[in-house]
Amino acid sequence: MQRQEEAVVFKYPRAGAQLAFARGATAFAAFSIAALGLGALAVGAVAIGRLVVRRMALQHGAIDRLTIHELEVGRLRVRELITEPKG
Repeated sequence: MQRQEEAVVFKYPRAGAQLAFARGATAFAAFSIAALGLGALAVGAVAIGRLVVRRMALQHGAIDRLTIHELEVGRLRVRELITEPKG
């Protein structure tokens, strides 16, 4: 009996396709990491901004001079009315 040898042929994807996929995956990973970092910076900036506003509000809470050219108010409650003396 003669033994027939069968040739086993393996088919691998072309190296170019693998390299293109690897480059695309690397670019996507870098983009994702950059987006996460940018989001973390934005959240940190918002938190710092809120702390600054809160600190400013708690310091004095006084306005030295306020000038309003036009003001439209539906209801206004005034505790004390100060008028300048005339004449």
